[in-house]
Amino acid sequence: MWLDWLGRDGKIILVEKAVRTIPYGFLGVLYAVYLKQLGFDLFLIGVVLSLTTASSALYTLVASFVADSLGRKRTLIFFALMDALNMTVGAGEVGPYLSLEQAILPQTSDLRHRTLAFSLYNLIGYLSTAIGAILVGLPHLIGYAPYDYRILFLIYLISGLVGSALYSTVSSNAERVPSRRQDRLLSEKSKPIIVKLSALFAVDAFGGGFIGQSILSLYFLLRYNLDLTSLGLIFAAASIVTAVSFLAAAGIARRIGLLRTMVFTHIPSNLLLLAVPFAPAVSVGVFLLLSRQSLSQMDVPARQSFLMSIVPEDDRTPAAGLTNVSRTIAQSFSPSLAGYAIETVWLGSPFILAGGLKLAYDLSLYRAFHKVKVLGQDLDPHQEQPSRVQTPT
Repeated sequence: MWLDWLGRDGKIILVEKAVRTIPYGFLGVLYAVYLKQLGFDLFLIGVVLSLTTASSALYTLVASFVADSLGRKRTLIFFALMDALNMTVGAGEVGPYLSLEQAILPQTSDLRHRTLAFSLYNLIGYLSTAIGAILVGLPHLIGYAPYDYRILFLIYLISGLVGSALYSTVSSNAERVPSRRQDRLLSEKSKPIIVKLSALFAVDAFGGGFIGQSILSLYFLLRYNLDLTSLGLIFAAASIVTAVSFLAAAGIARRIGLLRTMVFTHIPSNLLLLAVPFAPAVSVGVFLLLSRQSLSQMDVPARQSFLMSIVPEDDRTPAAGLTNVSRTIAQSFSPSLAGYAIETVWLGSPFILAGGLKLAYDLSLYRAFHKVKVLGQDLDPHQEQPSRVQTPT
């Protein structure tokens, strides 16, 4: 079978990824537009999106400290149940799930398939997001209107209940941590490199928060006066293009290395991002967006594999948690600033801010880590067991 190399727990995680991200797909398109229809101004919409992301950052931070002591499985079940109270739909999928699943997934496959596992994990997420985006416009496409979009919020709640049931079937192997340190969160060996990566990832996420799906949906609504059906189809296409790109990510990483994959695919995607607000027509704008999406997320599985390869196994949960919480906290400020910039400066200003910050991240990341060695070899091509990490200077 095609997935024989992936263990049962890994397959459960992939199924839950789909269950969780279908609602992210439709709420990412709908949420900001729905708030605008309720009479919220652009700045206040940004504030609401920032608050949802900030609450997720808090959850991620808590998970980083307690998951390995209370149990990853219990922690995942708890946060799945908490989904009924909190929606992190402002800037894509964020939260404790990513950190814990990112720590568990490498344990469900052999080392040769680790980057492929992360590619498949992200591919399923984006395909599911595409399905969710299509759900926004489906009633109009089949001629059924009016449509009460509040039912989609109910589906989001149900997805949390289904997720908790799926997580309850995860085996005890998910808890496998070689040593449980009570005196510190990270080993002294991992701490310097995680601090530096967290700072760099925060810059990238801060930039990305300016062009989260809800902000993009709002932009295309205001710029081109598109309806929800059109917006749903655009972002479904964007998610499908992104998902397809993950099929190539693992192969590219094997050829040029994890770090080069992260940087060399990201730079052209950010140049395309800078061009979007200058598009003279909606067709050009959508083409630039889709072209950008074909490259922009190829760094994600490489980044996740890169991180898991440079820390010992018992540091994986806190390393994933701390880098993700740094991303989420940084990302939580951007939507409110994006709303303010759209309202007071220029409709296209979030694209300029995002593209500039992300380019700065790409160049800084490569400069900081291109000489890092693991087990005496360059960190980019095929390294998998980071027992000895040379801290970047």
